[in-house]
Amino acid sequence: MILKQRFRWQAAGSNLLFAANIFILFLLVFSSQVVLPPWLQVLGRMHPLLLHFPIVLLLVAAILTFIRLREPAAEAWKQQFTAALLLTGALSAVVTVIMGLFLSKEEGYNGSGILQWHKWSGVGICWVASALYWLGQSATPRLRLQQAGVVITVLLLVITGHLGADITHGENFVMAPVTPAGKKGAVPFDQALVYEHLVKPILEEKCMNCHNAGKAKGELAMDLPQQLLKGGKSGKLFVAGKPEVSLLLERLHMPLDAKKHMPPAGKPQLTDEEVALLYYWVKGGADFKAKVAALPAHDSLRLLAATMLQPEEKKEPVHDFSAADEKLVEKLNNNYRVIYPIALHAAPLVVNCYNKDQFNSKAIEELLPLKKQIIEMHLQKMPVQDADLKTISQFQQLRTLNLSFTNLKGKTLDALASLPHLESLSLSGTPVTMAELQALKKAPALKELYLWNTALTAADLQQVQSAFKQVAVIKGFMDEGNLLKLNQPQLMNTAMIFRDHIQLLLKHPIRGAEIRYTTDGSAPDSTQSPVFKDSLLIDKNTTIRAIACKKGWYASEPVTYSFYKSSYIPDSILLVTQPHSSYPGIGPKTLIDLQKGGVEHGNGKWLGYNGKPMEVVMLFKKPVPVQQVAVGSLSNVGAYIFPPAKIEVWGGVDAQHLKLLKRVMPVAGKKDDPVTALDIDCSFPLTSLSCIKVIMTPIPKLPDWHPGKGNPGWVFADEIRFN
Repeated sequence: MILKQRFRWQAAGSNLLFAANIFILFLLVFSSQVVLPPWLQVLGRMHPLLLHFPIVLLLVAAILTFIRLREPAAEAWKQQFTAALLLTGALSAVVTVIMGLFLSKEEGYNGSGILQWHKWSGVGICWVASALYWLGQSATPRLRLQQAGVVITVLLLVITGHLGADITHGENFVMAPVTPAGKKGAVPFDQALVYEHLVKPILEEKCMNCHNAGKAKGELAMDLPQQLLKGGKSGKLFVAGKPEVSLLLERLHMPLDAKKHMPPAGKPQLTDEEVALLYYWVKGGADFKAKVAALPAHDSLRLLAATMLQPEEKKEPVHDFSAADEKLVEKLNNNYRVIYPIALHAAPLVVNCYNKDQFNSKAIEELLPLKKQIIEMHLQKMPVQDADLKTISQFQQLRTLNLSFTNLKGKTLDALASLPHLESLSLSGTPVTMAELQALKKAPALKELYLWNTALTAADLQQVQSAFKQVAVIKGFMDEGNLLKLNQPQLMNTAMIFRDHIQLLLKHPIRGAEIRYTTDGSAPDSTQSPVFKDSLLIDKNTTIRAIACKKGWYASEPVTYSFYKSSYIPDSILLVTQPHSSYPGIGPKTLIDLQKGGVEHGNGKWLGYNGKPMEVVMLFKKPVPVQQVAVGSLSNVGAYIFPPAKIEVWGGVDAQHLKLLKRVMPVAGKKDDPVTALDIDCSFPLTSLSCIKVIMTPIPKLPDWHPGKGNPGWVFADEIRFN
């Protein structure tokens, strides 16, 4: 009886297995014509949940196929058990394959080569496992064929699993830890490329599990530079040079619980350093070929890279000259001039001079017999004249030359530009000018230029740094340390408008930098203003002014951020008049998405109207007490965008019973007005409202002083707030 039931279940399982394989064949043949209902999509998403089950069953069955028992009864039982495992494994494999085929129909799985190989290797497992089961049920056992089949099955399991990991986690996910490309930071600083060795590893680790060639969520893949430049369904991933309007940074800075925050909650998040690195990469132009070592010495991206890469390889200098005569060196040494080798028995020599009363031009000329061995010359505080530089230029092996606080005027600096190995030059405490320093741009090996306490102004020093991009310009050295100006604090919030409250998040890329701030519009200082901690709760309209401070650095320039409260969000919104097709924003949601448009009118965050007013109606399911409507607008007279001629706010219980609550006529735009984002206040007595209509009218004609005089002006809107 038990045997009969077993055969009955096996027969049913075999028939089910055959039918499922036919169904798989149907899905493969008619894949392009199959449209899945939502409930089948749910089954498809269970593919990752079930796929481990057939793997275990088939691996155990494969092991048992190679085991032989001496007792006939035990061997017969083992064969029956193996057949049951094969049947169960094959059935679970076909179910897994069917779910996988359902899942591949969803958006984001773009039919790449990896996906196709994964699909067909999975189907191969299903068909080989089914064939193995049916072969085992035949009257004539074929042991060698069965063993070959299970070997093929195991190989397919390994290949399919590897390809599935690549689809889910990005290419080369399994082998990444043991391959050079997977070892983050394995490249020395002086060999590193910004994108290849810094940006790409971040994207691979934190983003490509969902945005790769096989699984392009939101139609965005990040494997190749051209894919990053193309962007996805939501638009371009970044705007080179403008991180503040780039979708990549916007999604990274969203609150963790926001639906569009990337990476999604539960996935590994980017560190502050990684976010800052992406920010500075985009700000620097998103160059895919730039070398880290080619960045300016004090560039923020270079400073960050230095903490994430191996230190620059220190190459021992090669000196292809013989040592000097020891008796000659001993003869030239005296009480005011010391000459010594850089190391015991080394050929290169260092010269230090003392006692300025005993120093003259002859003291340098006497050293010419050692011009092939001297690599460092320290003449600080000696009365060196401009004419002496011609003599110094004969020391062709010089690497370091200190001329700080000498009598140089800078008229003959071009003589030093001929030194082929000069790496470090100090002119601190001399009256050199910007024009005279230009001669040093020809110095082929110059890496450090010390210019503290010179006649150069702060603006001149900034210009020097721009002119000498590959040179570290040391411009703020004083007794208390190297005083360089910090860059401004970085705002990590993406939304500047909030409903109830918002946590202000400020960061600074320099470790140990302290942020001080004010909330009353006054200028912050480095001693009295409060210190910004992890965050700050803001629950009303607030203007934050902040600076970065650190001992040994000049404080940064102040930065200003304004946050606005909008107590109510309409339940529905309707644009009565449609914006111009060039500036559609995101439709009516542009006005209530809690996002300010900034000053870039082409960033997709503005509604633009030309020659006709913007008219919008907003409805609330329940009446709300309102006493202020604030309308966001833009003034950019050079782009034909002017403040509105007037704004009218109407309100009432419904669209048919509205009354005028406020009419505002902003100040007209003037010729030299800067580009400014406006927040136009329309306040009125507290009123309970269910329907509000806002009409914003552009100026009918541009003024006579404007290049487009007589043409209708543009008016732009980005956010309407209610309080």
